[in-house]
Amino acid sequence: MSVPATVLRRRLLAGAVGAISVGSLLSGAGPAGATAPAGQEATASASASASAESCTPPTSTGPTAAPVYPLTCLKPVFEDQFNGTSLDTGKWNVRKSGWSNDANVSVSGGKLLIDMKRVSSSDQKDGFRGGGISSKKRFGYGYYELTATIPQLTPGWHPAFWGQIWDGVEAKPVYNRPFTELDIFEVQSVAPECPGSSNPKLDGGIHAWSSDASGADVDDTNFKPRHCWNQDPNGTLFGTEHRFGLHYTPTTLTWVLDGRPVRTQPNPIKEPLPSTAINEPAEYNSPMSIWISSILTTVAYIPDGTPVGHSFGKLAVNRVAYYAPDGKVPATYNHGPLPDPTTTVTPNFAQDAGDWWKNPGSQWTTVTQNGGSALRSTSASGDGIRLLGKPVTVPPQTNDLGYVPDWTNVSAEATITLDSATGQGAGVLARAADAQNFYYLQLDRAKQQVALVKKVAGTSTVLAAAPLTITAGTPYKLKFVVEDNTLTGYVDGVKKVTKNDYVFGTGRVGFKGYQQPFTAGAVKITALG
Repeated sequence: MSVPATVLRRRLLAGAVGAISVGSLLSGAGPAGATAPAGQEATASASASASAESCTPPTSTGPTAAPVYPLTCLKPVFEDQFNGTSLDTGKWNVRKSGWSNDANVSVSGGKLLIDMKRVSSSDQKDGFRGGGISSKKRFGYGYYELTATIPQLTPGWHPAFWGQIWDGVEAKPVYNRPFTELDIFEVQSVAPECPGSSNPKLDGGIHAWSSDASGADVDDTNFKPRHCWNQDPNGTLFGTEHRFGLHYTPTTLTWVLDGRPVRTQPNPIKEPLPSTAINEPAEYNSPMSIWISSILTTVAYIPDGTPVGHSFGKLAVNRVAYYAPDGKVPATYNHGPLPDPTTTVTPNFAQDAGDWWKNPGSQWTTVTQNGGSALRSTSASGDGIRLLGKPVTVPPQTNDLGYVPDWTNVSAEATITLDSATGQGAGVLARAADAQNFYYLQLDRAKQQVALVKKVAGTSTVLAAAPLTITAGTPYKLKFVVEDNTLTGYVDGVKKVTKNDYVFGTGRVGFKGYQQPFTAGAVKITALG
């Protein structure tokens, strides 16, 4: 159901909220939004800024500075030493993006491991996958530290330790507010602030973001200069374990290597973040989830002939921690409660049919089916397609939903009934960009089979098929599960087809038929992971 713009833009005024206790965060208790109860952001105030500034960075910085971090005035609020055999899902979400695989994230030997791999022979980005995690709790001013070994890498890969407002759970909310991104470190193929010709580079910095009309993030400012970690004269930054830290206050950014403050620069975000057509002005210091991730950003650097299955290396993390002055998390700016991700969608088409885009020329009606609502395509020629949300276009189209309707790992369910004994069948779509690019779980009555189909730039390929007796007028419960690179199709609860494919990493969910009147009801979309 569409969320009215007036609701999306409301700003709830809340009073000051008390500091979160250290014990509740270290124990994993308390809400996912660490800065205030019930997922709300705490209210920024003069006292909050004073608290963040009360733990002043040292004036002596550089490669010979004393290793004083974490400062004695900073107390640990959140940490993970990855001592188990699996990721602590009470603390972390697994990153969701088209270029990440959940399977590339593991915990072993006291370390978080993020693998970077070639997964197919494609020489585009779809042939490569990384991974990552993001904290369920959010923070603001304070000291962030990661003990990790960044592998010696082929340029093009982008390991990073950073923070932003989204916690990585799909479908991503439309935050409808400006927010900050804090980059403690990012491996870059090109970094103008880093001298020398060797690659890759390692830098850090801060951004201010907002949302465009589609709900996608827009980089309003990428403040310069960024910090270049490569200037450290004490040894290589790659292939050796280091402690990378950033002390973030309202006025300064202090970069810390192995406890040594190597550089302090002014925090450039000193004024309210800019307003846009759909965003009011907002103060700096938005709440941030901690991210540890690596994806491929530039394919051109990958050597020809790199075999499928090759690992380019693993980002190995020994420990991550967030510290706050005296263990009290400084308040973040109150811009209203953060919306929750939309992890499940069960549409009522009697109300929500307008949320589902239909391809031009197709004919649809809303009908009652088994006590619920369904969409019926009456088109006997051409495609009849519905997608939740508008197709992906450049520039993007306006999104009237309260979330970005893209899912990476997803279960898409629908009861499909072929309403005619003629036609080319119908079924469920996943990772769809538009009417010409998608994965398709198809009931093919003419061939009496269920098939997994890939359509790329208008060209369809059957990836896998299995025999199935299909009769017009009979409802079939389809379930299309897309997880990492694996596509799996179920009919009436029975697994029928499965295949690995890599070309689409994320996208819309929907259903379609070709020259086929059909009905789709009992639709359910569930984010996986």
